[in-house]
Amino acid sequence: MTPVSVETEKAGAWSSLAVLLTGNFLTILDLFIVNIALPDIQRRLHASNGELQLIMVAYSLTYGALLLNGARLGDLYGRRKLFLVGMAIFALGSLLCALAPSPWSLIGARAVQGIGAALLMPQVYASLRVLFEGEDRRRAFSVMGAVQGVAGAASQVIGGYLLVLNIGDIGWRLVFLVNLPVAFYALIAGKRMIVETRALASPKLDPWGALLGTSALTLILLPVMVGQEHHWPWWAIVAPLLSLPMFLCFAFYEARLAQRGGVPIIDISLFKKKNFVLGVLAGFLFFSAIGSFSLSLTILLQVGLGQTALDAGTFFVPSTIAFFIGSLLSEPLAKRGEHRALFLGMVVFAVGLLTAVLSDLAVGHYILTLSASVILQGLGQGIVIPLLLNMILSTVSSEEAGMASGAFSTMQIAGSAFGVSIVGAILFGVLEHIGGTAVLAQPAADAYGEAFSIAGIYNLIAIVLGLALLARIQLMRQPHKS
Repeated sequence: MTPVSVETEKAGAWSSLAVLLTGNFLTILDLFIVNIALPDIQRRLHASNGELQLIMVAYSLTYGALLLNGARLGDLYGRRKLFLVGMAIFALGSLLCALAPSPWSLIGARAVQGIGAALLMPQVYASLRVLFEGEDRRRAFSVMGAVQGVAGAASQVIGGYLLVLNIGDIGWRLVFLVNLPVAFYALIAGKRMIVETRALASPKLDPWGALLGTSALTLILLPVMVGQEHHWPWWAIVAPLLSLPMFLCFAFYEARLAQRGGVPIIDISLFKKKNFVLGVLAGFLFFSAIGSFSLSLTILLQVGLGQTALDAGTFFVPSTIAFFIGSLLSEPLAKRGEHRALFLGMVVFAVGLLTAVLSDLAVGHYILTLSASVILQGLGQGIVIPLLLNMILSTVSSEEAGMASGAFSTMQIAGSAFGVSIVGAILFGVLEHIGGTAVLAQPAADAYGEAFSIAGIYNLIAIVLGLALLARIQLMRQPHKS
């Protein structure tokens, strides 16, 4: 374990947690809350479908790309200090979002938010590992997981209420302004209550690794998001093909850096561990399905079915309740077998997705079927999320746990961005094909239902592949019989 320096005169571990979790809440909230505001953003800013996707992915892309370097900056300069710097940047990005006069200025402001999130969020993970031991650490991570789940599940509800309030007729801008009082509290309380910790060893940054990794991911995501509305020009075909050699360059650079005694942003040797690779890929697929399904369902409810933002947000309330129930069940289920509990949670989530894909066939019971779908998905997420990271970390040594958790977090955010890009392209592409050239055109509900079901096939395939990967991990763990 890396030696750390800890201030002893500050408040304490639990008071630190109370402030640190505000950062955990805000960064996850802003992954999802913007979904509920997309129709209003498009109406007021005249944004294209591709620009809507970029508004969501700009945050995830910068967040995921800088996450591991953010952790190292905290080790070097102090985790409380970097948490406060990240929170200040996040607040600035939120304010810029609220003031954005155009789609591209909003995209840029979302990228600023992502930078802030990448600086503050690693300090939460690292501080919890340092400040808590034994049973207290497990309890602290359990609380963090619950807060993260509530932020994701409740974001739609919060966004819906804010859009209905529509204070000063500013509409979608409220979903970003709501961050400011929470960030202000975190900045004031954090300076006094968070225990400062830092690594005694001098960690090194890997900016070139972050740049290569981000460039490779952008070469895949950007053409998928904007290629449809530009009628798939040549660069939208060539760019994804170039991403493969870019990823190879990234892997080669990271391996050479490690050989020279440097500290790569991702230790390539981790990817020699088959169970770790399979677990991270399963997590990537799982989180790609969560964010992208939220996008497509929000568009269906508000535009296809004509619901208000409040109605659409309230539609997710049963999912939040189911998530709580699932998170409570995860621990007793894990005692009977963590892998089986994780597999069960993924199956429940997959059944929820299948129900959504087939909802278009439920004549006369469309809303009821979709309600059952989000409840099953919330229950599955509640079981899976508290167990998935622990399962992945069990595939590596304790010395590799920090790097492994960082790699998992990066893949989690990248998965969300990838899912939104793929499902968004399918959803808007199908709508254009069947007559809905833009969200503002509001074609018939059955057209949106068809597009929603077709786009949901990606989510279902992703989770089926995730289940296959988990089954493979379990098979590889079983002792071979002679």
